[in-house]
Amino acid sequence: MLSSLSSLSCVHAMQDHNVIKGSSNMKRFSCKSFFSAILATSAFAVAAAATTPAHAAYPDRPIKLIVPWTAAGTVDMVGRALAEKLSDKLGQPVIVENKPGATGQIGSSAVARAEPDGYTLLLMSATVHTVSPNLKPSFPFDPIDGFTVISEVVSFPYVMVVSAESPYKTVADLVKAAKEKPNAISYGSFGPGSGPHLISELFALSTGTKLLHVPYKGAAPAIADVMGGQVTFFIDSLPSPLGQIKGGKLRALAVTTLERSPTVPDVPTMSETLPGFEAIAWLGVAAPPNTPPAIVDKLFKALGEISRDKAYGDRLQAVGLQPVVSKSPQEFRTWLLAQKQYWGDVVRKANIPMVE
Repeated sequence: MLSSLSSLSCVHAMQDHNVIKGSSNMKRFSCKSFFSAILATSAFAVAAAATTPAHAAYPDRPIKLIVPWTAAGTVDMVGRALAEKLSDKLGQPVIVENKPGATGQIGSSAVARAEPDGYTLLLMSATVHTVSPNLKPSFPFDPIDGFTVISEVVSFPYVMVVSAESPYKTVADLVKAAKEKPNAISYGSFGPGSGPHLISELFALSTGTKLLHVPYKGAAPAIADVMGGQVTFFIDSLPSPLGQIKGGKLRALAVTTLERSPTVPDVPTMSETLPGFEAIAWLGVAAPPNTPPAIVDKLFKALGEISRDKAYGDRLQAVGLQPVVSKSPQEFRTWLLAQKQYWGDVVRKANIPMVE
């Protein structure tokens, strides 16, 4: 009885698979060979699934872009503009999540600990990854190799500004006054170890002058005191004082990139007076460590296409930013290591103390 049921089941199965076309076929095709074929097909399917990378269909769900600064402001604006374009390129939502705190370290730490699956990305900055590590006795993560770095995405200059009523019309005027009266020329910053502090000290090193450091809690009060004449000059990233420059309340003496900014093309570069002087502000994209190369390649390609998007570029250039892309993720890593070394040298030469 059991044998009959087994044979009947085999026949039904073969009929379902269009194996039976007539009695002659039935004689040539046994149940044993039929089930062997079914098992072989199943095994092949399982093996194929096992060897197909989980990231082959990446991305198949929303991606999170961590911005380690508060909502609003330059970094957040770039993050949201980039997320919008990445979403278009990748076919999945890219959601910005602000994780501010500890000068950007909290958000960066979260990405360093995330799963390396391409669904958590970081908008990294010069401050966190190439400047601050030189100023702290300990750091919660490796600022470069603790991540899978992908590409630089935005570059922009710092700009030296003085009051519109200042007697200093050029960088040369300022250098002359600083040499004649050591410590009489003052500059503002966000505090010890901030970008404005380090670049102003680089300026002092480059000119052989001694300047008076006046720290503030943020750009707004520093800009206000420069406009009011209480502080001689302030160096900050171009987007920060751009409104006051265009409004005639501040005079821009120089930008710190080797080439003039297309946003303020009439403002000379610092290197036109001090050959080789350069300080670059930048933002980049990184993923958690050990992110698969196939995912990195897909993201790098998308970022390259975005950097050439005219509407995106015009939007950034209007506020003093320049869209860029690295030559490769490897080239970006090499450049980051060089930038970290560069600022480490400035810290040591200027005897800038460690900060907690």
